[in-house]
Amino acid sequence: MLVEGQPAPDFTVESISGQRIELSQLRGRKVLVKFHRFAGCPVARRQIAAFVSRHAELTRGGIETIIFLHSSRQNLIATFLEAPSIHIVGDQSKRVYRLFSSAFRFRSLFAPGSWTATFASFLQGYFPVFTRFEGGILAVPSDFLVDENGILKKVHYGSDFGDTWTVDEVLRLATPVREPGDGDESSTGKRAALSA
Repeated sequence: MLVEGQPAPDFTVESISGQRIELSQLRGRKVLVKFHRFAGCPVARRQIAAFVSRHAELTRGGIETIIFLHSSRQNLIATFLEAPSIHIVGDQSKRVYRLFSSAFRFRSLFAPGSWTATFASFLQGYFPVFTRFEGGILAVPSDFLVDENGILKKVHYGSDFGDTWTVDEVLRLATPVREPGDGDESSTGKRAALSA
């Protein structure tokens, strides 16, 4: 498994819209790399839809998002629409999955969270699309936040089908923690008054 603080593995891929994406060329920006299951997975479709619908917030946060699924480009095009700063990539051979050590863990199949996430997806109108099951159904999501220097800032390997970062979690993780008084005019004014 990858760990925080190490360089993110580089890759060059093509999104479903035909855009060439090279991770090393995104230096200077924060990059979220997400791995999901396959195009016909109701849980993956629900989770990815949330990112696409809130792409403007992610863009304002300076975050470029690359989402991998182990499906063919044809099935992904039939399932998803990209949005500005949201790139969807098919990795049917799981080459990039292996680079990031994103693999199935058998215990996740029986994890209660897998079934909770599945039924939650059903309730929101996302059902399995059996004609778009590819690359095996046994996988779990994983998430990687890469900083502006290409270093893994945060790493998350899911424990079940639904265990992946939400948009709110990504925005929180990508926002620098401010020390008390940083940029606080009242604190600056108080320090200036004390030193006068």
